[in-house]
Amino acid sequence: MTVKIRSYRKADQARALEVCIAAFTPIHEGFKAALGEKVFELQYRDWKEQYAKTFADLPDELTEVYVAEENGTLIGFVFTVLNPALKTGEIGLNAVDPEFQGKGVGKAMYEFALERLKARGAEIAYVGTGGDAAHLPARKAYEAIGFDKVLPAMHYFKVL
Repeated sequence: MTVKIRSYRKADQARALEVCIAAFTPIHEGFKAALGEKVFELQYRDWKEQYAKTFADLPDELTEVYVAEENGTLIGFVFTVLNPALKTGEIGLNAVDPEFQGKGVGKAMYEFALERLKARGAEIAYVGTGGDAAHLPARKAYEAIGFDKVLPAMHYFKVL
């Protein structure tokens, strides 16, 4: 498999959103199972629309977005966000088409993203992900490229 990484173009919007929704559907199904119907519906009911808005609002001055292609087909994307004042970079929203997961696409995207952040002046980089089973592949991918400092976070919900 030969993965090509290039800059995101507006013409990529529909396919990138399709990949995003396909990759994040199992995660949101896990959220629904963990949180229950009521909390999920109030907190995440419009998750697909929120991702659509994210892609529609691109670009902004601190965010660069790249896509991974296989034989001309978009199979993944990664956002990089720079905070120049803090010299900090973030691997932001990213996903790989489920059909191509586990084949090194994410690793290639993340390594590329880190190179771009460093070239833009970042001295450290971070990435956020979930601690649930659905996020295990993401955690493994981030660890495989050298992310080794972890700051756990918890989100609590209560039905009122």
